[in-house]
Amino acid sequence: MVKSPAEHCAIITYNSDERLHSTSVNIPYIPGTGEKWKRVGIYFRLPVPSKSFTLHILPRNEPEQPGHFICFDGLEVRTAADAEMAQAYEAERSHLPPYDVSPHPGDGQNLGLSVAKWEGKAGIPGKPFVIWAIGSSWTEAQRDGYGMIYAIQKNFPHAPAIEYHEHDGAGTPWDYAAGWVTQFVAAEQPDLVFTYTPGTPEGLDALLSAVRKLTTADIIVPSIHFARTSPMTPYDIENGYVSWAKVREICKKHHAEFVEHRQEMAAYLTATGLKPDDLLWDHTHQNQHGRIRVWDDVMKHITDPGKFTYDPAALERRIPVNLATSTATEKVTLSGDWTAAEGGMESKHAGDKMTVHFTGNRIDVIGHKLPGGGTAHILIDGAPADQAPAFAMDYIEAKPKVWPQVLSGQPGDHAPHTVALGKNVVPQKWVITATSDTGDYRIDGSVTGPDGEGNVATPFVSKSGQISIDPKLWRNGRVVKEGKTMYGTVTGDTFTFDVFRTATSNVNFEADKPEPFSEPLVQNLSNGEHTLEIVPVGDGLVDIDSCYVFQPPEN
Repeated sequence: MVKSPAEHCAIITYNSDERLHSTSVNIPYIPGTGEKWKRVGIYFRLPVPSKSFTLHILPRNEPEQPGHFICFDGLEVRTAADAEMAQAYEAERSHLPPYDVSPHPGDGQNLGLSVAKWEGKAGIPGKPFVIWAIGSSWTEAQRDGYGMIYAIQKNFPHAPAIEYHEHDGAGTPWDYAAGWVTQFVAAEQPDLVFTYTPGTPEGLDALLSAVRKLTTADIIVPSIHFARTSPMTPYDIENGYVSWAKVREICKKHHAEFVEHRQEMAAYLTATGLKPDDLLWDHTHQNQHGRIRVWDDVMKHITDPGKFTYDPAALERRIPVNLATSTATEKVTLSGDWTAAEGGMESKHAGDKMTVHFTGNRIDVIGHKLPGGGTAHILIDGAPADQAPAFAMDYIEAKPKVWPQVLSGQPGDHAPHTVALGKNVVPQKWVITATSDTGDYRIDGSVTGPDGEGNVATPFVSKSGQISIDPKLWRNGRVVKEGKTMYGTVTGDTFTFDVFRTATSNVNFEADKPEPFSEPLVQNLSNGEHTLEIVPVGDGLVDIDSCYVFQPPEN
């Protein structure tokens, strides 16, 4: 129960064991109740890794009259079913002016693989559909992504479970968000990447290139809402923040789905007599009204247009193993005493071998675990998988020695948004430590040890050749403002990340009861031709239904 004279802000923060808190902040609203008690519900989705959450209430303005307070009488927490979440979202939309979410011709034509997964025609059984949202605080203001989840579940009721992850930074443009793709987003192998932020055309091209070279994910890129003082002239609609004509060209080049949100909002505001500021809560970020309209325009593209700009099977495909398979990109051969079983093949004999020649950067096995299941060794390109040149990194965690920093923003806004892996890579933890207030640093590996010194303003390659850092992707490293040079780091700041191998040497097929399973065997390989060998150890039954290959569309 709430009693309040005015609308206030409520922030939900999530707590988990993961270093990177995806979807870390929600911004729902506590409505003004006219000084009367009212029951208010806040609906939100808890990210999968989260263990708890914290509710913060923030008064938006000083009280207009002395003695005005936000009053609460009890707080109840419970789990809402999907139907209740949908009903609550529809109730939020019902208070707004009518809005047509019907798709335009061509909408959705770049989402072929996503549509196939939503319709059950592609994807690995039981695997959730993973969405990663990256960008600025405008991306954050889209909250927990429920508007997109709602659209998928409404238009494709048999879609798999959906996970929405989000990472943002203050004013982060495409140029820096591109670094997050290579640093940690690609390692999650998302099904869809969403970015709601502007930047330079070159930055968007780099971001989309990274997604297309490293993953099979589809991409959605909406144009950005209007600023409070926007004149909404034809020139402003087409050139506010960036040339949207150039953005369309880049999206077309990479088969990314471009959402004409800016054009749609200009027509909507004109038709309703509203002003841009009516869709903003602080003259910059979307309020509930503005957030819902972003998702409404995205919803128009969550559809099956019947024809797509690419063949989904060129990106992901299932390889049967119960017969001699040979295509332009895959070939399966069996040696030893494999026998047919429920559409797949099984063996319990040591030395039997299943060899899969495939094209892509990832391959998963789909099979069955059961009592008495055995173990199989995995080889990649003729060598044990634990020697495969397949690696990934996690988030670069920034820990400032002194807070607040010289330049405003969160710690992650004054950090390298990515590093690059080079030669002789060894899985380990790396720490970059600032050694001066003028951008100098050293880098140390938990296995390699001290591996060189550099400066945020110059290109860096570690002594071992394992790590390189592009100064263009060290955000706020060295900033020249009004003739004054400032640095985003001070002595003692640290930036920590892990490098790990993305291949498994052994697969266990044992379980207490029969159950289907799937497991990535290797990912983040070079995108090309490779060989997988599955070799039963002979300690039990190895039951394989098929393999599933991921082949990013660009090299």
